This record gives sequence, structure tokens and C-alpha cells, in this order.
Amino acid sequence: MASHRNSRLNKTDVIGECIDKLHEKRRAVREQGMEALVAALEGFVPADDIDHRYFTVFDRCCASLRKGGAAEAALAFRAIGLLALTAGDATDVNCSKDIYNKSLPVLRKTLQAPSSGVETMVAALDCLAAVTLGGASHPGNATSAMRAATGVIRRAGDDTPPEVVTAALSAFALLLTAIGDGGVYLKTYTSYFKEAMVPFQDLVKLLDSDNPSVVMAAGEVLAVCAEFNLTKLYTPEAMDAIETKVLDLATGASGDMMPAEQRQADFFQKIADILCQAQTEEESIAAASSSGRGVLRVSTWARLVQLSFLKKFLGKGFCKHFQDNPRFRQEEDTSGATDEDEEPTAKKSWRHGGGKGKQWTSAMRRDRDIVWESKNQYHYY
Repeated sequence: MASHRNSRLNKTDVIGECIDKLHEKRRAVREQGMEALVAALEGFVPADDIDHRYFTVFDRCCASLRKGGAAEAALAFRAIGLLALTAGDATDVNCSKDIYNKSLPVLRKTLQAPSSGVETMVAALDCLAAVTLGGASHPGNATSAMRAATGVIRRAGDDTPPEVVTAALSAFALLLTAIGDGGVYLKTYTSYFKEAMVPFQDLVKLLDSDNPSVVMAAGEVLAVCAEFNLTKLYTPEAMDAIETKVLDLATGASGDMMPAEQRQADFFQKIADILCQAQTEEESIAAASSSGRGVLRVSTWARLVQLSFLKKFLGKGFCKHFQDNPRFRQEEDTSGATDEDEEPTAKKSWRHGGGKGKQWTSAMRRDRDIVWESKNQYHYY
């Protein structure tokens, strides 16, 4: 550890410079420091370069939440989320877990405050998802964060901005992935999950929204619930209503559909297939590897949700984290498609309007569980 600190003294200490600016009284200087901090964490700062200073960074972010305006608050929430995904274990503390525990009260207060603006609410919801993904040490611990996101959904009215509802649904879908496949945790914490789940009436209402982003986010929640068999928490009557709505959305508009309508119809057809056959989607993405030809197969909705969130939240820093962040280490599949332009076999097997008699391909059987099983620390399977 001492050698790391000595090496840190011999190079530009970006984190130290940011901390100095975050102590300034002038808002403009603090915002500059917060922007620099976010940029540094986005580009991935090794945990050894942060060390115990993670608490100082977190404390200054909380100070910005108290003193700053909407822009500074949004940056502070983003910095806290990035810190939770970056900080490792110090000598005597799990930094990410500590950030998660300390963040929850702050996030709950913001999400419940009527005065919180759209930018602040969206940033807080993204932060809630990130700190839980990085610091929830046990699936049962994620229910506190789930209740915070559900509270936003339950309180949403006709005048609630769709950006806030979409962010809350996306955060909730991601938080669901922290409980793994249900199983023993669902049996042990059934009452907690029931309390934290989005009420079926709200889910049906959101699936009927006029805003496409809200509809797609609600569908994402439903897909993860179906994959983890959490739909058992809804009554048969409730599930009948949900399945009817999903099939209606899968049918799409009559006649020629616009591209966005077609994507939505295809999306809900896949969800209908999961509800009918417990089938999962598979997607291939290019991944950095020594050969430059590695392909990762992401074969469950939960992992797709995690991947989608990380790509959005990390932004241009996603590839850097993907390459250097120990939390992102994963197994690669190079036995399948090596041509990046080739569409994966399993993806070709989806048929709009189909679902009956669909067969599993050998690729789907082979690749279903190879991704992130042993090294990726973001899921709990």
C-alpha cells in the first residue's frame, strides 16, 4: 500500500486536486471540481489511487448536495454512483458497501422531497441503482433500495415527468437483478419483496402509458420479474391482465408500423415468449480481448438490464471500465460467432407473432450461463 501511495506522489493526483476544489466556498469552483471528479471516475481511477479518501470524496459530494444548485447536485449524485462502482476494499472497510449504506438515507430524502427537480430526481435514481449494484453485499439488502424506487413509481401522477417515471422503472429493473434468480432469497424474504414490488395496478397503468420510454421501461421490469419467477407474487387475475396487455403490445399497430412501433412490438413479443415459455433473450456484443475477436454472449434479461445501465451510466468510460475495472472481469466465448457482423443464431430464432413450438438452438443451450458466472461481481447468481 505504501508503494502505491509513493507512486501516487510522483504523478498528478487528480483525486486530490478535485477534493481541494470541492472544499471551496465558491459554487463555480466546486462545480469545476465536481466535473473533473466525474470525468476522472468515468475514465476509471484504480482503487489504490482512491484508498481511504473515498470517504472524503463522498463527504464533499454530500456537501455539494446541501449547498449546490441542481447542476451541482446532479454531478454529485453521479460522482457517488461512479465511486461505488470504482472503490475497492481498503484495509479495514468495504468501501462500496460503506458508500451504499451511507447513500441510502440521502437518496431516500431526495426522492421523497416534493421540491426535487427532474434533473435531480433522475440523477438520484441513477445513483441509487449504481450504489446498490456496487455495494449491496447481500440480495436481501437490495430491498431497501427497491422500496425507494417503488415509492417514486407509486407516487407518480399524471403530472409526473415521464423522464422521472422512466428512470424509476429502469432503476427498479436493475435493482431486481441484485436478488439473483429468487430461489432461497424469495422464500426467505417474501414479505420484503412483496412490499418492494411495483403494484400490479401501477404496472398495467404504466404499460398503457402514452410515453414509449415509460412503456419500454415497464416492460423491462416485467421481463426481469418473469425471468426470476417473481410474477408469483402477483395474483393469477393480475397476471392475466398483464399478459393480455403484453400480447396487445406485441401485436402492435395495424398495417405498416413505424420503426419505433416495430421495435416496441418486437420487444413485447420477446416478453410474451418469456411469460409463455420462460425463454430468455440472447445478445452478442463485441468485447476487447487479446485477439480482438472476442464476443460476449449476454443471455438473460437480467444481464441485459445490467449491461444497458452500465453502458448508459458510464458513458464514454464504459470501455475503459470494461477493460480495467476488476469488477467487470468476465469469461469470454470465442467458440461461437467470430465475425462481429454475423447475427447470433439465437437472435435469429426470434419471430414476431411466434412463441408456440419455438425450439432452443444449440447455441442458446451452450451459452446460456457462460457469461459473467465466475468473475463478474455485479450479479448474484
